[in-house]
Amino acid sequence: VAQVHGGINNSTPLITTADYGDIHYHPIEEGEDFAREIPDDNDDFITPGGFDAFFIQPDGEGKSQHKRRNRHKKSPHPRESVSILGSLRHDATFDELRTYYDDDGVTMQRKLNDGTKKARACQRQSVTSMYFPTCNAFHEFDLSRPFDDPKEYIVPRPENSQVTVRYLSHGYYRDVWTLEENSWLWPIHLEPEEESPDQKFEVLDEERTARLVRNAYRTSVLKTFRTDREINEDNWEMIQIEAIIMERLTKSPRIMNIYGHCGFSVTAEVVPIEFEEVVVDHGGDGMYSQKKVEKRNQDGIRPYNDFTPTEKLEFALEMAESLADLHGFEDGVIVHDDVQLCQWLHTTDGRLKLGDFNRATIMQWDVENEEYCKFNNGEAYGNYRSPEEFAIKNLDEKIDVFSFGNNIYALLTGLWNFYDVDDDGEVHTMLIDQKLAYVDPRFKKRSYAEKKLVELMEKCWIYNPDDRISIFEAVEFLRNVLKENAALNNTTRINTS
Repeated sequence: VAQVHGGINNSTPLITTADYGDIHYHPIEEGEDFAREIPDDNDDFITPGGFDAFFIQPDGEGKSQHKRRNRHKKSPHPRESVSILGSLRHDATFDELRTYYDDDGVTMQRKLNDGTKKARACQRQSVTSMYFPTCNAFHEFDLSRPFDDPKEYIVPRPENSQVTVRYLSHGYYRDVWTLEENSWLWPIHLEPEEESPDQKFEVLDEERTARLVRNAYRTSVLKTFRTDREINEDNWEMIQIEAIIMERLTKSPRIMNIYGHCGFSVTAEVVPIEFEEVVVDHGGDGMYSQKKVEKRNQDGIRPYNDFTPTEKLEFALEMAESLADLHGFEDGVIVHDDVQLCQWLHTTDGRLKLGDFNRATIMQWDVENEEYCKFNNGEAYGNYRSPEEFAIKNLDEKIDVFSFGNNIYALLTGLWNFYDVDDDGEVHTMLIDQKLAYVDPRFKKRSYAEKKLVELMEKCWIYNPDDRISIFEAVEFLRNVLKENAALNNTTRINTS
């Protein structure tokens, strides 16, 4: 049946939900194409995502809607109900509140987000319990011979004749493998696959990328926990939250699709092209001396990537929209908490998809003070994070916006922020002291699109997160700029109407 939000009642041919209006469902016949599109009130079709792809609420509406939704949720702790304390007084002490909210899903804290000494009760969002592992499917995977060449198997085992397992790469926590179904399982695709033209993708490993692009229709990705990382409850919960987020955001075309989850492992779709490697000049690893960059630009700015100004705008919008899917999530604000270029991959049809949510946080709701509870990550590492992270302050979704500004910097220049500083500790100190990466002022005169990208980047880099632009405002800004840019150049790749 067609995918819908919520359950399907087989007794009726029509389902109505508060989220999406009328949704028809029907059996999908073999070979029938099915686009996940839903008619709106005007009989126009939209693709379901975290928010309407062509509509952004006015400033601040996205987050205020979340607040209203959380207030209207039925709490397991009604304020006037009788507990062991009787009816809870509104001037109750911290200890009284802690006894009242005697629940593993509620964390008591002594201070509000702004540091005011007042108790708050931070309640987990109900979506965090929507956990649906598919472990039986994982037991079918055989990783015992991933480095063998299938052509050299002396006695291939049955499973090896169906799936070829290859090691792909790794992150800090996980190894990544490809599970490639062998071509005989897809006979109608075999001839077109063999005849597909050679392409160059401007990435470090052209051969691997070409294979992934060619075989993407019969390949999935398996992420497993690295053997040198500690198996503990915190790390298990981290992977569980990622699986929940990816499953709940399946409806978004901007988020990588999850296929299954079990324990510390996740399977997902293959998105074959590394976006970071196209954006940042890896000939010098995106790091150069200031003197070398100035010499290159002495007769005019020469970015270290080959994007046109319009392409930079379009990619920035795609990244912003996927982050808005998280910050505008209907069941509570999701903070990605690890925004960097490598988290976006490029599909074969030219779209960006966001993945890797193993650091993500679904913000808790303060049932006492009716606001989202900020969280603290402790000491931060690297040089791509916000000043408040390096200062070990309490955090919210605005940390993603600051790092998104770093992505804009890379799109503009083809370099990393602080491209001439190798010491991460020095970068931490600079950011805490409100010293930002150098931006060549000539970008503001090079083109209309780049001028506007610099303007947006500066709004993303505002030091105080309360004053920093929201991702919804960033999306609205970029859509308006793309319209203006299209009027100036009479060309654009993304429909912004």
